[in-house]
Amino acid sequence: MTASPPGDAGTVRRWANALLDAMIPAPGDGLPAMADVDRSAFWPRFEQAVPLELRVGLSFATCALVVAAPFLLGYRTLFTRLDAAGRDDVLRRAASLPGGADLMLVVKLVACFAYFDDAGVQRIARGTGDS
Repeated sequence: MTASPPGDAGTVRRWANALLDAMIPAPGDGLPAMADVDRSAFWPRFEQAVPLELRVGLSFATCALVVAAPFLLGYRTLFTRLDAAGRDDVLRRAASLPGGADLMLVVKLVACFAYFDDAGVQRIARGTGDS
């Protein structure tokens, strides 16, 4: 049985993808930005493999960081409507909000799962360590 995120699951997924994209910009050393990684196969595996607590936690963290954090930090729009600098600012400052560090940790964890799920990223990352 798969738990659905609160609200419109498609909206929450789009928001989660925007957060993940902002978490991992182009890291260098030939590694792609998260936005360039195809996650279409990742999400179904994530939904089936991870515990309910992580799925719900990601949905909650996504909603809190996309909707509440920007407003609490002085922006008058959703995270997804901010430009790259605004998104970076929200992510940087959200950890200082009550509970923000924990929310950020959940999103970072899933971002790493999604990023290193990609075979191309794995190949490049393994190749950069073999000098």
